[in-house]
Amino acid sequence: MNRILLICAKEKTAQTLKTLLAGILPVETVWAGRLRQARDQLAQTVFSLVILNLPFPEDGVEAFIQDLSRSTSSGVLLLCPSETTQEALARWLPAGVLVLPKPLSQPLFVQSVHLGLSTSARLSQLLAENQRLHSKLEELRIVSRAKAVLIEYLKLSEPQAHRYIEKQAMDLGLTRHQVAQNILKTYES
Repeated sequence: MNRILLICAKEKTAQTLKTLLAGILPVETVWAGRLRQARDQLAQTVFSLVILNLPFPEDGVEAFIQDLSRSTSSGVLLLCPSETTQEALARWLPAGVLVLPKPLSQPLFVQSVHLGLSTSARLSQLLAENQRLHSKLEELRIVSRAKAVLIEYLKLSEPQAHRYIEKQAMDLGLTRHQVAQNILKTYES
């Protein structure tokens, strides 16, 4: 089930949006009436979509939106007055934030919600792949350092050091990364 965070200063607006969202798809919606509440919710829960109703009466909204677009995989949808839509689009489109003018058109709102949710799903996949690649690079870095240590201390050639790590991993039932870490602990302590 998708989780959506509604950030609206007025509870009545949040209730209207909750009702509209419930008619679109099965979602769990959480309302935050202040930016501090929204930050707390974002720290505790992963949301597929964050909907922020502008104008918002607190200071720091721009910094909040920037942080939100950079640090989460949530889709971000800004609902803004029609007279400020073009300015908001120019400001937030490069950050991947969807901007909708108010008053809302229901079909456009439905499409935007679906787009925000699919953007979040795609971004989550990319972040997971990025994490996997970072882990692989870290493993390669550790294994390379271990090879260098074996070359220096045991006077092995690079192919011999590589073979040593591979053989230890097979013989001990460990990963190459674990063997490399053990080598580094032994020789760099």
